[in-house]
Amino acid sequence: MDESQFLKTLRNNRDLILQKWLDDFQENDLEMYERTSFMREAFSYFDFMLDVDIPFEQHTHVKSVPQYYKGLFDHNISSSHLLHSNHLWRNAVMQFIEEKLNGQLIPMDVVRKIHLRLDQFERYIFDYYNECTNDLLADKESTISELHEARMTIIGKMAASMAHEIRNPLTAVLGFIKMIRKQMANRSFDHLDTYLDIIEIEFQNIQMHITGFLSFSKKDVIEESFVDVSSSTIIETVISLIHPRIIDENIELTCDDIQNYSLHIQKIAIQQVLSNILINSIDALYQVEGDKKIKVTSKQEGDIYLITVTNNGPEIPAMLKDSLFTPFVTSKKEGTGLGLAISKQIMNRNQGDITFTSSAEETTFTMVFKVVPVFGPDAVGDRSE
Repeated sequence: MDESQFLKTLRNNRDLILQKWLDDFQENDLEMYERTSFMREAFSYFDFMLDVDIPFEQHTHVKSVPQYYKGLFDHNISSSHLLHSNHLWRNAVMQFIEEKLNGQLIPMDVVRKIHLRLDQFERYIFDYYNECTNDLLADKESTISELHEARMTIIGKMAASMAHEIRNPLTAVLGFIKMIRKQMANRSFDHLDTYLDIIEIEFQNIQMHITGFLSFSKKDVIEESFVDVSSSTIIETVISLIHPRIIDENIELTCDDIQNYSLHIQKIAIQQVLSNILINSIDALYQVEGDKKIKVTSKQEGDIYLITVTNNGPEIPAMLKDSLFTPFVTSKKEGTGLGLAISKQIMNRNQGDITFTSSAEETTFTMVFKVVPVFGPDAVGDRSE
């Protein structure tokens, strides 16, 4: 049997050889490929194996490797599976030669060419898989680097935000401590109580800001305990803290129809939310010429309790509305964009929510609580500043 007869015999028995290969595949639980493309690739590989006169690099089967085998790589078909497949393939070919061509004169130089061709393709696939693996590792390293840079940027923004929020209260505290020292040196204590009250208020502001940042980290070890507290106490406490800014900015603050309910909440954290909303309202009124107004109301609607803060400042830009509660989103020139993100998270932790509406006439933020009234509706009374 010469070379052409031998190759023709193998081609004529392609289906028999492939069936043996497929039977071994199923027995070894390697049926993890898409059937149609798998068989198309098998037919192409069979032709490649017998086209011993076509140079390796020029064969169409070799040229199709990037397209087909990249798909296998992406579907986590390992190189060991491919190696085992090739071993089963070689075994099917040799078994056919031994059983069906037994006693015939086999051209061993052609058999050797087939073996060398299969070996060469095996090495080629391993090199290709190695290239894909290196590319994947490079992409992952790049992603890790990008995530690290993004994380460091976030940490930097968080640090800047913390510094921004506590710098002013600390500056005020330092100023009043100096004034107290001066009064004590002069044996004059006329304004000492007032100065200490202001220092206490500023420290409460700092405490609220720190509580907000700690709440943002989602660490249980820093969780504030839940307590039952009067809603009017929350509102009055926060208003007393921001009262100096209300006066300085010449803002008309009204509190109408404040219905008092007991809320089971994280008191300091919720005060932080209301403080953030009111401070944002004050900042928004910088751009208003004429009367500057902020209105605080609260009421029960069914099984929820609402605290609303409305200001007559400019409308929130449309491009910010969908992402207003996203970290680092802000329209303020010197803002950090964390206040509302922290507020949203605090409200969610307290089984509530925070929403807003904004138009050219006014902007309203609403704190939503699920409550069980224990005091009953009890008007605290109107309060105007």
